Amino acid sequence: MKRINSRIASLLLAGSLLLLPAWCQAEEAPPPAPETMESVAPEAEYAHVIEKKTMPIHFGDMEEADKDDIDLFFIDGVADVPYISVETARNLLVYIARLTAPGYDLTMEKAGERVTLRRETHYPVTFDCRADTITFWDFDAFISQNPKATLMDAIGISGFNDNGEAELFQRSDTSFERYGDAITFRPGDYGIDMFCQDGTHYLPLQLFSDIFLSFYNLNTLFNGEAVFVPVSGNVEPFEEAYYRVPPPEERSEALASFTYNEICFALDALYGLKEQHNIRKFDTMLLQSGLKAPLLSLDPQEAGQALSDLTFMYLDDQHSGLLHRSYRMKEEPKRRLGTSFRQSRVDRKRYADARKKYYPDVVPGYEEVGNTAYITFDSFVYEGIDYYTEKAEDHLTDTMGLMIHAFSRITRPGSPVENVVLDLSNNTGGTSTSAAYTIGMFLGEGSISLANPLTGALVTQDYKTDLNLDRKFDERDNLLKYNLFCLTSPNSFSCGNLVPSVLKNSHRVTILGQTSGGGACIVQHMTSADGCVFCLSGPYRMSYTKNGSFYDIDRGVTPDFVLPSPEQFYNRKQLTKTINGLLGK
Repeated sequence: MKRINSRIASLLLAGSLLLLPAWCQAEEAPPPAPETMESVAPEAEYAHVIEKKTMPIHFGDMEEADKDDIDLFFIDGVADVPYISVETARNLLVYIARLTAPGYDLTMEKAGERVTLRRETHYPVTFDCRADTITFWDFDAFISQNPKATLMDAIGISGFNDNGEAELFQRSDTSFERYGDAITFRPGDYGIDMFCQDGTHYLPLQLFSDIFLSFYNLNTLFNGEAVFVPVSGNVEPFEEAYYRVPPPEERSEALASFTYNEICFALDALYGLKEQHNIRKFDTMLLQSGLKAPLLSLDPQEAGQALSDLTFMYLDDQHSGLLHRSYRMKEEPKRRLGTSFRQSRVDRKRYADARKKYYPDVVPGYEEVGNTAYITFDSFVYEGIDYYTEKAEDHLTDTMGLMIHAFSRITRPGSPVENVVLDLSNNTGGTSTSAAYTIGMFLGEGSISLANPLTGALVTQDYKTDLNLDRKFDERDNLLKYNLFCLTSPNSFSCGNLVPSVLKNSHRVTILGQTSGGGACIVQHMTSADGCVFCLSGPYRMSYTKNGSFYDIDRGVTPDFVLPSPEQFYNRKQLTKTINGLLGK
């Protein structure tokens, strides 16, 4: 394959900060996969009719540098459910992973109807085409990339540049990880077939997209003319090419059935809030909610509407939703929202209107009112700026640039600042890298915990941050000598909920306002086999730890002091008086 250009590589890296799990280098080879290769039965006879087509594949956008070819296989006359070989899957994974992890490699071992891909860290995945199963000895370790990070990496930065110099983060030696159990995915139980014929092992392209690519913040879309690989669910770069195919009146029965089965399989495996939503099997849940029949409809518009309703109205977790319609749909589906989504819209408007009374144009990222500094931003943004060579004040739209600038102003000689308020009252989330940096600025040593209910893996990442840019990690890189506050509202969601959760559990920061909006899971971008793009709360669940136990943060953070009305959040002269009153000043 040709090399993806550096711009697409940077998109992959930036996207990974929120969604991409990282990897931990194995010191020694783990035990063999649960089922060894030696006990494989002889290869069975198959009589599938296989049609091979070589089609374009576009990575990220439509530029020629990001285009290649891919061999697709269509089985027994079904022309709209493409398969790929396991060898092609192996090549795609190596091609993509090496953009950010040059040492990544996969070897392939065939034994009858089984084929194993084995990482350079020795972790294997075995495809059993007779049993229609995919077995990982350790799923998190197989998917992970960064050898200097913990098993599930929420920060996404190794801590050192190519010259060995310390960067903005340094992992603490108190970080720990607990590896998960071996897991076996059983797509065959959902009517999803893998098979081996003439020594080649085949699996559906959509199955590969869901289990593997989605953890690299990538997915696949097939419109009959080409395969498209969007980054972070974004189809805009190739929108014209993807939607130019005339939409068919109906889906084939084979495609409708496969799409439904794959959605059930993917959601059963990857939805991170099944327990909280009391969902044991999605097929049962879809039947009980009346969505199964429309999802199986041959009408692509009806099926797309049902997927929209499932994500927006029934899951209603504000991390799940339909992002882009299928090329098969003639129009956008009606957006029917669940209670949480509707309430969130009301809350956002209330707080936005209240803020406009005091800040009719733009609220400043950094502001001093008397003896109190206010730091305000509405999303956590990571732009990958090298602040050792560039000035932070030139990049205040980047959260880390704003933090470095604010830190320098707060700690400057002669500064009047005694109190620091982090205003996350309209912050709806963003990248966990910049969230981690914000935590580090306030506390000196941050801590983010992740749990994977799919495998049982647990990770706590402890780290320090460099705020004064001296490439040292010491007591001069935090705000602990100040009176620290965090302002939250129901709009404080996802990373806007993670940060106050960590700050409150440090017992060093006072939370003001209203209970934050929750949002525990890292977003997982997905596609359906018939061409819709959606997202959901994925299997990586942000948590806080207490007495060694992991608790997810989906219910939000309760404030230490309640501010009853939104206007009290933004009348900063009065709020500063309130804060000083709490401190007895």
